[in-house]
Amino acid sequence: MNDDRIMKLVSPYGYKHPQLVARVRVGVGVWLLILTAILYGYGVGSWWGVLLIPAAVLCFYLAYREPRAISARKISTHAK
Repeated sequence: MNDDRIMKLVSPYGYKHPQLVARVRVGVGVWLLILTAILYGYGVGSWWGVLLIPAAVLCFYLAYREPRAISARKISTHAK
């Protein structure tokens, strides 16, 4: 995913507060992994892992990439 595709996913609030949104995404990703572990611990996590683990990975990826894409966009806008 390049920065232009990521910037299409950014809300106006996320554009103003990228670090806060990144922290929330990390928290959601951690929660999804904990939920997956709980479901597997009780033996009901067969298909939930297929759904929840990629969702957690996407949350972590966007938490990493979005603030960098926003800061790069702000730097390029201010440089013009």
